[in-house]
Amino acid sequence: MSNTIEPEITETPETPEASTDRRALLRKIAIGGAGAAAGVAVLKSGTASAAAEPGALNLGEAATNTSVTPTSLVHTPAAARTEGPSTLSVGSAVPGTTAPFPANVGGYGNALVASGLHGSTDQAAGFGVVAASLAPAAAAATDPVPTGLAVASAGGAQMRFVPLTGAVTGPTPGKHVAGELYVDKDGTLWFTVPAPTTTDPAAVRFVKLAGTPTAGSYTAINPQRAYDSRQPNYTVKGVLAPNSNRVISIADGHSANGTVTLADAVPAGATAVQINVTAANMTGPNFLSVTAGDVTSTETSLVNWGAGDIQIANSIVVPVDSSRQIKVFCGDQTGSTDVIVDVFGYYL
Repeated sequence: MSNTIEPEITETPETPEASTDRRALLRKIAIGGAGAAAGVAVLKSGTASAAAEPGALNLGEAATNTSVTPTSLVHTPAAARTEGPSTLSVGSAVPGTTAPFPANVGGYGNALVASGLHGSTDQAAGFGVVAASLAPAAAAATDPVPTGLAVASAGGAQMRFVPLTGAVTGPTPGKHVAGELYVDKDGTLWFTVPAPTTTDPAAVRFVKLAGTPTAGSYTAINPQRAYDSRQPNYTVKGVLAPNSNRVISIADGHSANGTVTLADAVPAGATAVQINVTAANMTGPNFLSVTAGDVTSTETSLVNWGAGDIQIANSIVVPVDSSRQIKVFCGDQTGSTDVIVDVFGYYL
């Protein structure tokens, strides 16, 4: 099937008036002007076919086009047309000359057809859309860097990844190059980075950037005291007895006596925190475990101490629940202990 624009040397004779009218119409269409809705223009010599759609720019006549129907850039006006910023403007309503990013070709979405431009391929070696800048790299680091594709939004998301039904889970098979970015059907965002080997200098590996089981980006903060069971200004305080647990908020930073000094030191939406947990004033051997605040049990340990120890600490990265809470468990041995929690950063 071919819908190409075919230049021809020999043209069907036509009156000067008809030729002038058609060229004028094409000029108006090319700048997105009011004439784009006025009728049909055929980018091939001859007259418009009766099969052509009114209000469309048809590439080839129905009588000679190898496709079943003409390929059309259809205009259904929703409002008065204005001359747009692009050389060729496609869409039901074209922005005015002050619209940002003038271009050779502009595709504009509106209430009738929401998306401005779409590109896809069913070929494994093909690309849905290719954008390239052929300008040489700038000589100085402060000069602009050539950019093949820029994504901009005056409001809302700049880019949205849409997983397709039937897409692979995890890293997709096949040959890859560094710099690929994609979302699998589970919503996990992957990126490929160089991983050369002695047998394959161009090898890459997949890095998980984000997803449901992924903590996200780490943010280091000025260390904050989140909890100290020895201080009176906490709602829940006092030693932690054997075979007991305590839910602790790590959202705010506190002073030495437990007064809040920095609200939301760990912001809402955080998925995990880096903390230091200290056991102090122990009465006998035992251990502490730490989990997210909504976990009911654990078989792990973070801090272990023996008879005669009076203070011991350890660091951990641990998930938090939706209320930015952790849970500290005291083991089944004889010792009770005070608990101190300091926060050094979080994952969001």
